[in-house]
Amino acid sequence: MAQDPANSSSRILMQLFWLRNFTMVFLIAMFLLALFVLEIDLPVMPLSFILLILALANLATRKLINSHKVVSESSIFNQLSIDIIAFSLILYFAGGATNPFTFFYLIPLAISATIIPGKQTWVLTALAVVAYSLLLKFYVPLAYFGHDHHNVVASDGLFNQHVIGMWFGFLLSATLVTWFVTYLSKELKQRDRDIEEARRRELRDQQMITLGTLAAGTAHELGTPLASLSVVAGEITRDYDPVKNSELFWHQEILRQQIGRCKEILSVLSDTVGQSRAETGHPVAAQEFVEQVVSRWRRHRESADSQTFFPDYPIEGNLIYDKTIDQAMANLLNNSADESVGRVNIAISSNERELYFDIIDDGEGISDEKIAMAGEVSFSSKPNGMGIGLFLALTTLRRIGASVAFSRMNPGTRTRVVLPFL
Repeated sequence: MAQDPANSSSRILMQLFWLRNFTMVFLIAMFLLALFVLEIDLPVMPLSFILLILALANLATRKLINSHKVVSESSIFNQLSIDIIAFSLILYFAGGATNPFTFFYLIPLAISATIIPGKQTWVLTALAVVAYSLLLKFYVPLAYFGHDHHNVVASDGLFNQHVIGMWFGFLLSATLVTWFVTYLSKELKQRDRDIEEARRRELRDQQMITLGTLAAGTAHELGTPLASLSVVAGEITRDYDPVKNSELFWHQEILRQQIGRCKEILSVLSDTVGQSRAETGHPVAAQEFVEQVVSRWRRHRESADSQTFFPDYPIEGNLIYDKTIDQAMANLLNNSADESVGRVNIAISSNERELYFDIIDDGEGISDEKIAMAGEVSFSSKPNGMGIGLFLALTTLRRIGASVAFSRMNPGTRTRVVLPFL
């Protein structure tokens, strides 16, 4: 199934949410390290206030995620702008451009370039450059407890601390950028796959609309020929003796049955074409669903040898049932019966969420090429087949959230229909 855009954008925003949480924890750890290990006199109150603002912004972000709304590029832009401004304020109170963790500016810019390439990314870049440039001149210098600042900065030991800090900041920035960009790359690839799946689904829907239009016209046009055939079938045995011409009367009865079945199919088609599953379907117990599908198929396919195997445990759950679903299952059963040399086995199993309807034949087996084509295009391996039965069956079942999978056996083919419980 296609990915929901709201879910996709929420996942991206969730990554920003956790990244900001990580950043706040890291900053608190660095503040404690600076205060108690490096003995740097930091302005605690302003820095604490900035962290509080970040925490409140992250709380609002979490509420936005829980709302399951589609997150726009402007929302991502606002989130990254908050991070850049907050980080600039923290640097202002922590040494400005002399702080070794100025590498953190790269993280929101890398994220922006991946998610929202365009003018907004350039605006964020300009904001970061301006903020960094101002921090070269305007900042609160780092002061050390019990030391003169200018003398301390000149010492080799603290210069080494600054170099080590720059190295650590670069390492952390590079790691976070790589992690986030890698995640976003996977997310974008998934989005591309979802778009491709949506395109294929739209193509299948267009084919279904075309088939529905043709079916409606065909149902209307076939009414007159079937009425004529019904009349002719009744006149075939006129003036013939039923005893002497028993075979003729037997053939006449078969002809009447087939004409009646054609009328029944057209009646079902006329009643259901253009109607959705929600209008015609109704919930039934899973056991009853299987029995209705199999018994109806057997009535129309009396010559097929089949056996149904139910599990030892009771099947709990309801399924949606309507004429189109019944017909789709019958098409799959007919395909297996056509290919099978002997008996068609129907194996039923389930779990808490789904019913497994396995149709197993002992024919030649379906090829990998046909497995790939199934449900995407209309094709047929039968001499007189039109190739729409399997296509219609798969499309109908997919509309209710079911899935169909084919697997080769030795010999034969297993067709597994997975039907979700209501």
